Formats: sequence, C-alpha cells, structure tokens
Amino acid sequence: MEWYYSNNGQQAGPVSQDQLAELYRNGTVKPNDLVWNETMTEWTPMGSVDAFAADAPAPPLAAAPAPTEAPPTLSAAPPLSAAAAPMSASSSPYHASSGISEPPTYLWQSIVVMLLCCLPLGIPALIFATKVKPAFASGDYAAAQEASKKAKLFCILSLVIGLIVQVIYIGINIAVVMSGAAQSGNL
Repeated sequence: MEWYYSNNGQQAGPVSQDQLAELYRNGTVKPNDLVWNETMTEWTPMGSVDAFAADAPAPPLAAAPAPTEAPPTLSAAPPLSAAAAPMSASSSPYHASSGISEPPTYLWQSIVVMLLCCLPLGIPALIFATKVKPAFASGDYAAAQEASKKAKLFCILSLVIGLIVQVIYIGINIAVVMSGAAQSGNL
C-alpha cells in the first residue's frame, strides 16, 4: 500500500508502509505531520494512525513546550498517483478532530423557494447558501455558521411571504369569480 505524507508543509510520497514507519521512527515524519493512503477518507496526523503506533519515536528527555503556531498548511499540488486524494482545506483533519461539523447549506431549499415562492427573497437565500461551503473549507467556521443562519432565514421568509401572496391571489380570484357569478345571476 502506498502512503503520502507531509514534510515541512509539502506533500511527499508515495512510499511503502515500511518506509513511512522508518521515516516516523527517525523523526523525519513527526506525529503532527499528515498522512494518507487510498483506504482513508481524509488526511490524518501520523500520531493518530493505529498502523504506526508501535513505530512512534521515543519522547525526548526534557519536555519541550507545545508549539503555539497553526498546523502546517499543505500544498494543493496533485499527488504523484492518480488514485490518491489531493489535499485541500476541506479534507483537513483539523475540522474533524476538533469536533466541528459543517453547518447545513440550505442550497436546495433556497433554489426551491426562489423558483416557487418568492424570487426577491429567494435570491439572497441562494447567495448565502453558496457561501457556507467555501467559508467552512477555508476554516472560517463563524462565517460558515452565519451564512447558514442567513440562508435559513431567507428561505423561511421567502416561503412564508410566498404562501401569503398565493393565498391573497387565490382569495382575489375567488372574489372576482363570485362577483361575476352574482352579476350574471342578476341579469
């Protein structure tokens, strides 16, 4: 099985499992470096992969302070193998490991209310719905959550106002038909 890994923020590989285990033992690949193979759904920190638990390097004698910098950003360069998944911000394990899930986009709902209920309010619903995924993929969870809330709000407003307008339209049509029937009955 071929493995890909990050080294100094750059994607490297493919290497065999034995080669990757050796790189892990000698410290070239660190526990926080990301690894991937075709059986995995996303890039994962090396220290979290059970297959390499026995190969973990010995801890240093003096405990070093934890780094305060952000996790390394890996290049979006395509992998050497066509079967390998490219690394992207949306496949980052930092979203999954932090327990943050992507908020709902309300994309299909915004399209439906825009076409069937109220076009003026469906358009902003669609605009906010399309902002959720890019904001989440870039790591801006607050913006993704806000866009999701606004998309939902405009979907609901569009649905309610569209239904009210339809009820009024139907009421007016019934009144016109009734008055026409009443006038024809009086002739």
